[in-house]
Amino acid sequence: MVVKVKLEGLKIVKARGRWYVYVRDGMDALVKGFKGTREQLMARLAEPDMIGAYNARRKRNLNRVYAEGTLGALIAWFEKECAAYDEFAERTRKAYGEAFEWLRPEYDCPLDVIDTASLYEVRDRCAKDRTPHFADKMISALSSMFGYAVKRRKMPSNPCIGMDKAHKADPNANREWYAEEWKTTIEAAPLEIRTAMMLARYAGMRSQTILVVTWKQYVDHPLTGKAFRFVPRKTKKKNPEVIVPIMPELQAYLAEIKVRTPDGQIALREGGTPWANELDMQRRVSNWLRRREAAGLIGAGTTLHGLRVSYAAWLSRAGANTKEVAAALGDSTEKMGAHYTRHVDQQASVVRAFSRVTEVKPDKP
Repeated sequence: MVVKVKLEGLKIVKARGRWYVYVRDGMDALVKGFKGTREQLMARLAEPDMIGAYNARRKRNLNRVYAEGTLGALIAWFEKECAAYDEFAERTRKAYGEAFEWLRPEYDCPLDVIDTASLYEVRDRCAKDRTPHFADKMISALSSMFGYAVKRRKMPSNPCIGMDKAHKADPNANREWYAEEWKTTIEAAPLEIRTAMMLARYAGMRSQTILVVTWKQYVDHPLTGKAFRFVPRKTKKKNPEVIVPIMPELQAYLAEIKVRTPDGQIALREGGTPWANELDMQRRVSNWLRRREAAGLIGAGTTLHGLRVSYAAWLSRAGANTKEVAAALGDSTEKMGAHYTRHVDQQASVVRAFSRVTEVKPDKP
C-alpha cells in the first residue's frame, strides 16, 4: 500500500529525461537527477528520508520573520492581523493561501519596488510554472491584499489595478442552457445531481450555497407560497441575508423529496448522506454532464454554474433590471447582475434591429 503524503511548495521540473525537485522556499534542491516515471518520483518523495528532509527545509523557512516593508511582512499582516481576511469564505482563504505559497520565494522583495511591470513578470512565470488560470488567481489575491494595504497606508497604491488576464476565458463556458438541453438532462439526471441542478436553475444558488442549504431555510412567503432564506457564503458580510421566492417548478420538485430532516441539508448524495465538500459535488455533476456531452446529448459549456446564468437570464427577460437580478442572485453589486445577463441584452438588441428592418418598406426597383 502506498501512503499519499501532500508536500506543498515544491517545484518539480524535468530536464534531459531526469527529474529535479526544489523546495520553493529558497529553492533548495530536494531531489536532483532522478531517473524514472513521475509516479516513481512521487513514491520516492513519500519515503521517510525525503519527508524528513522536506520538513527540515520547510520549518526553517516557514518560521522566518520578514522585515517590515517587504512582501512577506505584508502577507503575514494580511493573514494574521487584517480583520477583513477572517470575513472571507473558507474557499477564498484557501485560494489566497495557495497563491501566497507560490510567491514565497519573493517574500524578501521590498514593497516599494513592486510595480505593474514587475507583477506582469511574476504572473508570466507563474503561468508557465502552474497555469494561466492559477496565475490570474495569484494576481487577484495580491490585488485584494494591496487594496486593504492602501487603506491602512502600508502602500501608496494598488499596482494590480488594470492588469489584464493571463487566462483567456472561453466565452462559451458557463453559458445559459438551451431549453432542450435542460429538458432532456433534468429528466435523465440521478437524484443527487437533479437536486443540485434544480436549486441552481430555479433559485440561482451557487454551488457552495447548494451544499449547505437546509430545510429549515425553506420558509413560507406571501408572494409565491415558499422562499429560501439564507446567507450567501461568498458575500455573507456584504449581504447578510437573502430571501428568494420559489416558483412552482422547484416547489413541486422539493415536495417529492422523501429523505429530509427539519434542519438537514436538501442536496444530498445517493443514500441520503451529505456531500463531502463543494469540490466533490462539482466534480460529480461535471463528470456526468461531460459524459452526456460526449454522447451528443448536450452542448459544450453546460455547467452547474451555467444554470445560475439561466436563472438570471430568466429574471432579466421577465423585466428585472440588473440591480434586481443581482439581489436575487445574492450578489452584493449590480455589476454581477449585468455580467450574468449581458447576453440577454445583446439578444434583445438583435431582435430590435430586425424588428425595425421588417417595418421598413422595400425600395422600389
